[in-house]
Amino acid sequence: MDSAFDPAQDRPTSTGLSAGFDRAQDRLRFLLVLHNHQPLGNFDDVILGLMDKAYRPFLRAIRERSALKLTLHISGPLLLWLERRASDYLDLVGELVQRGQVELLTGGLYEPILAAIPYEDRVAQIDQMSRRLRSRFGVHPRGVWLAERVWDAAIIPALVAAGVGYVLMDDRAFLASGFAVDRLHDYFLTEADGQTVAVFPIDKALRYLIPFRPPAEIEEYLRRIVKIGGRLAIAADDGEKFGGWPGTSQWVYEDGWLKGFLDLLEGAADWMVTQTAGEALDGLRPAGLCYLPTSSYGEMEEWALGHEGGRRFAEVKARLGADSDRFTAHIRGGHWKHFLVRYPEANRAHKKGLVLSRSLPRRRRVSLARRELLAAQCNDGYWHGIFGGLYLPHLRHEIWRHLARAETSIRRRQTIQVEATDLDCDGGEEVWVHGKSFSALVQPHRGGRLVEWTDFAEEINFLNTLTRRPEAYHDAIRDAAAKPGGGAQGGIVGIHDLPREAPADLANALVYDQWERAAFLDHFFVEPRPVASWAAGRLDERGDFTDGRWRWQTTSCGVSLDRSGHVRIDPAGDHPVLLRKEYAFTDEQRLAVSYRIVNEGNGPLVVRFGVELNFFLPGLAFGRSQLVIGDQILSLDSPTCVAGVGRFALSVLGEHYRLTVSLGQAATLYGHLVATVSQSERGYERTVQAVAAMPTWDLHLDPGREWSGELTVQVV
Repeated sequence: MDSAFDPAQDRPTSTGLSAGFDRAQDRLRFLLVLHNHQPLGNFDDVILGLMDKAYRPFLRAIRERSALKLTLHISGPLLLWLERRASDYLDLVGELVQRGQVELLTGGLYEPILAAIPYEDRVAQIDQMSRRLRSRFGVHPRGVWLAERVWDAAIIPALVAAGVGYVLMDDRAFLASGFAVDRLHDYFLTEADGQTVAVFPIDKALRYLIPFRPPAEIEEYLRRIVKIGGRLAIAADDGEKFGGWPGTSQWVYEDGWLKGFLDLLEGAADWMVTQTAGEALDGLRPAGLCYLPTSSYGEMEEWALGHEGGRRFAEVKARLGADSDRFTAHIRGGHWKHFLVRYPEANRAHKKGLVLSRSLPRRRRVSLARRELLAAQCNDGYWHGIFGGLYLPHLRHEIWRHLARAETSIRRRQTIQVEATDLDCDGGEEVWVHGKSFSALVQPHRGGRLVEWTDFAEEINFLNTLTRRPEAYHDAIRDAAAKPGGGAQGGIVGIHDLPREAPADLANALVYDQWERAAFLDHFFVEPRPVASWAAGRLDERGDFTDGRWRWQTTSCGVSLDRSGHVRIDPAGDHPVLLRKEYAFTDEQRLAVSYRIVNEGNGPLVVRFGVELNFFLPGLAFGRSQLVIGDQILSLDSPTCVAGVGRFALSVLGEHYRLTVSLGQAATLYGHLVATVSQSERGYERTVQAVAAMPTWDLHLDPGREWSGELTVQVV
């Protein structure tokens, strides 16, 4: 699979399916395009369920209708899974390909958003996917499925270099660039630097009609396209909607929707014909030239706005009412890449992948390290909407696991190195410490916090946490307990309109963090028992160290930081305090952080000092986390406080590794689980993202006196 291959020299010029097209000249060409996708790291039982509910039954129904044709995209992660677990499905696909009923689309092998990765990686991703399709099915795919249908003209040169002849893009991109809706039942050419690709506009109305409305309504819409002189009806969407989405299995198969729909397609031979996208490309001249704005599908752009932006967007649509569809081109949401602004955790993974990619030599043969970086580009863990996976810890873990494997290969023979770089492109330098067994990132400009500690042996970023933030749909959870949904008259509701139950315990779980989740966040407070307020995101913070900018200098194995700040002891004013901490990393899965606090004021400093640690372990989301103190195993289902702790461990039942924290001085330990509330196609979900632990010490320092301590974290 890794042999040298030049897609530009091996690209096909025709599908070989053009014969007899004259018979279709006066008929509407119906293009059904399915996108079957599962992310890297998804659970086997989830995919197996979709195989039985959606993927197999739909293609089996198509096999029984030999006159019908469709275009199919099987995403690379799903293709890799099918090769291991369900080769019979691939045999069925191969049979339909050989019969000329199915045309296969290529894409990035690991389903990246192409516009989010470098040119060379774009070409490599498509090249690797096309090779697998050619090897398995003997085809040369001409079209590409764009992950999350994200379009940016910058990807055109890579598409051409990878042998891609056409893409499919949402019609709203055409509307936003100035096209009239009636012109979009066709296909167009676009270009960059004189290099062209064809673009098929995906019909939003058909996306919402199929399969949620009765076939008669779909026929009425298709006949309307014929009436206005349209040449193409393009329905392209997720294959999971045909049985995998809530309510669709019974509607599509048991209630007979699919049979009625396929009967419609077969029975309309006098005015409509089903074709693959490649056949339409060969049989029709393009309708002209188009230039599309950077965009995605409408829902993705709305999700990108976040909490406040989403509220305003919903208000605008409500004010427009029935006219909102008419003005869809003028009330666009946000830029799809704004997810990397909303979620710094995703941005760090994305930017680290870019930095590691630049460090690798450019070769035609894909190296092991580059293959792992390509896998880390799988898009699902970088964003969130109804389907996005950022809130799913196992999908984020899969990204960091592949980044760890790539970096292991790169740093195999390195000693510990310390470098200053603005890795996440936010304008502030991070300190990046790495060696042959680990990689870590400290942010001096944001509290001197630790935001990554990846252990290569375990392939875990122990800082792969997620901050609790407000989301637009949280308002619905608060406002509505369970609103009974009655479904659509004569059909079923689509995934975006599904009623979601909001139990009271979820509403109570809607709490938000004061600071981004990280490790070695430094707190000063005077509350006698602040564990409940800390867990609820309402700690009465008296210091200015947690988010402040620290002075720093690198050491041979880490970084030393200090900040002259203030602690608000009483209303009279702020108390000057010098806080120093030093990180020392080793290649033996060990991190030591030493602290020194100096009272620089004129009076005594009486305050409680705490060091907040937020750690990730892969099994946390399944409710098996444990806090171990000596022989005592404590549950963190509710906030916990234990006095006199000199050593504790965080672990997950059934997993072989754990983090042990040793304290230089005995402390009072607070702990709780960090859980978020998010939405998915199944409803609202509470998910554990991290274990938070905070050892605390009571300080009684006279002027000029100091306190010192040390925390050592060991992977066991």
